Amino acid sequence: MCELTVIVATKNEKEYIANTLSHLQISIKEAKKQGIQTELIIVDSSTEDTATIASQFTPKVHRLPIQGISKARNYGAAQASGQILIFMDADTLLQKNTLIDVFSMFKNKKAVSTISFVMPTVQSKLPVSTKLFYVLDCAFIRACAFLPFLIGFYNRGDIIAIKRDTFEEIKGFNEALCMMEITELLINASKLGKIKVLSSPVFESSRRLKQWGVLKSYRVWWQNYVYFYVFKRLHDSSYESVR
Repeated sequence: MCELTVIVATKNEKEYIANTLSHLQISIKEAKKQGIQTELIIVDSSTEDTATIASQFTPKVHRLPIQGISKARNYGAAQASGQILIFMDADTLLQKNTLIDVFSMFKNKKAVSTISFVMPTVQSKLPVSTKLFYVLDCAFIRACAFLPFLIGFYNRGDIIAIKRDTFEEIKGFNEALCMMEITELLINASKLGKIKVLSSPVFESSRRLKQWGVLKSYRVWWQNYVYFYVFKRLHDSSYESVR
C-alpha cells in the first residue's frame, strides 16, 4: 500500500495528456524524496491514442468503454492502493510540490478532503474578463474552507484529494450526475470531517472557458450551483464535452 493514488480519467486527451503526466511525474518524484509513495492510475475511454501515450508514464492504464467521468473515477478508485485518493482532470498541471502539499494537509486528523483553486497555464495577454473570472473563482473556492455553512462547496474538478476510507464510506461519486458530482462528494465528506484548500494553485488549459466564453461559463456553472443547492437537482441534463 502507498500513501497516494492519483487517478486521471481520460477521453480523447492526446493533445494534453503527455504534458499533464510530465508535470505530474515531477511532483511524484519530489514527493518520493519526502518518503511519500505515489501510484498513478489512468482510466481511459478514448477512441484515439490517449492510452498509448499514458502507458509511457504508468503501466496502470485501464480501458473503460462505459462513458462517464464519475464511473471512470469510481472504477479507478476501486483499483487503487493509496490511503489518499487524488482525482485530476487530464489538462491539469501540478506544481513541483503539489503532492507534498496535498499529503501535508492530511496531517490534520480532522481533514477528510482537500481541494485547490486553479489558474490558467498561460496568463499573459488574457482579457480583463478572463482575469476577473479567475480572481473570483479562486476567492470563492478559498471561501469554501471558511464559510461552508453559508456558501457550501464548489470545485470544478481540476484536483480533489480525499481519504480512501472517507471515499468508501460515502460510496464515491454519484454516477447519476453529469456535473456537480464533486460538490456532492464534498458535501457528503464534510459530514465526516474538514475540507481543506491548498494554499498554492494548480493550472489548467482553460479550454472550456476559451470555447464557451466567460458569460456562458458563468451562466452554466452558477445556474447548476443554485439549482443544486436550492432545488436539489441540476439545471442542465447534460454537460457539453469540450476537447
